[in-house]
Amino acid sequence: MKLGNLIISGIVTGSIYAAFAACVALWYRVSNILNLAVGDFAMIGALGVDNLVRVHHWKLAPAIAATLGAVSLGAYLYDRIVLSLAQDGRTRQEGIVVTFFFTFALSFFLEGIAELLYGTDVHAAPAIWNGQSLSLGGGLHVDRAGVLVVAFAALVGVASVLVLRGTLQGKAVEACGENFFGARIVGIDNRKYRRLLFILSALLACVFGILESPITGYTYDSGAAISLTGFIAAAFAGFQKPGKAVVAGLSIGIIEALLGGYVSANYADTILYALLAAAVLIRPGAMGLDIVPE
Repeated sequence: MKLGNLIISGIVTGSIYAAFAACVALWYRVSNILNLAVGDFAMIGALGVDNLVRVHHWKLAPAIAATLGAVSLGAYLYDRIVLSLAQDGRTRQEGIVVTFFFTFALSFFLEGIAELLYGTDVHAAPAIWNGQSLSLGGGLHVDRAGVLVVAFAALVGVASVLVLRGTLQGKAVEACGENFFGARIVGIDNRKYRRLLFILSALLACVFGILESPITGYTYDSGAAISLTGFIAAAFAGFQKPGKAVVAGLSIGIIEALLGGYVSANYADTILYALLAAAVLIRPGAMGLDIVPE
């Protein structure tokens, strides 16, 4: 019974990791930029909906719609104002600066806005599916919010794989990531796909924040930890395979839950990251890292 509940808890936690890993990998696929603000979009979603419902007495559905609209607009403006200047000008920025700095700066900006608007207390969006935990029999239970998180993570993972592998738009996205200038030469509009996927990844993260926040709660600075877990899971997919990133996120969540249940809850994260670091050293190819022969 304990093992079963730990695995269920790990699947729910892993689905959270998987969702944000998919968002990171999806946008990196087209732009070669790591979205380190993905967790902050989730935080904005959770705290924004909570504020509209709890403070301003909005109904839940309009509050979610307004928050998603605001996140979409913010992502669009950031791409038009900042990312367009960095990537679409004559002196296109490459390398580590683009990979980290632009979305890292956005993360700090969103944290500051959230602290100003929502304060420092822990809040959560109202649960979309209310009620007691669901009984699966044999003493196994799962939160209703956890079911929604797992279902949405599975939907995002499957949809990402199907779109990237089975549609012309998916092939165009792959071409953008493989060769920026080559894609432009054959008529693929890199800017359009980068913008669309940046907005889409922000919206997906926002939805996950709304669905998942009743389980854990959010503060203004919760985004960084979420982005880190998404980054790690996406790394094991070489940052370019959303489907594999989902599997990596699920695996990390289950391992973390088992370590917390059978080893030590206080040191579960430390042990987990040590194991992940060892895995990278032993098999760097798992993260898409090429070994350069001497």
